[in-house]
Amino acid sequence: MKPSILTVLITVFCCTALVSQPVKRVENLKEEEVPVAVRIAFVNDFGGIPEGGTWTVNFTVVNENGKSMAKPIWYTFRKGNKHEKIEVRYAPDGKLDLAKGLKKVGDNS
Repeated sequence: MKPSILTVLITVFCCTALVSQPVKRVENLKEEEVPVAVRIAFVNDFGGIPEGGTWTVNFTVVNENGKSMAKPIWYTFRKGNKHEKIEVRYAPDGKLDLAKGLKKVGDNS
């Protein structure tokens, strides 16, 4: 009898922990849906946003006061094929987090 009670308690604990975790998602965005702070930072860092790329937002869905809210984690710009890849990631406030395939304006390295 005791092992079955322990199993039920462990199952309830695991389910409660899983339900309380925020849900992470990725969605495609149009360039005009990207926050102005991120677009301005991109232009300042790289001189302009290349044509033909795609923007995505990574966000979590959390429940606060009975309402589901999306909280962005970062915004990513991607462009390219197997040989020429560009990937740039920004925090919602416009802080550069990752840059691959592009050199920053004024960077001589």
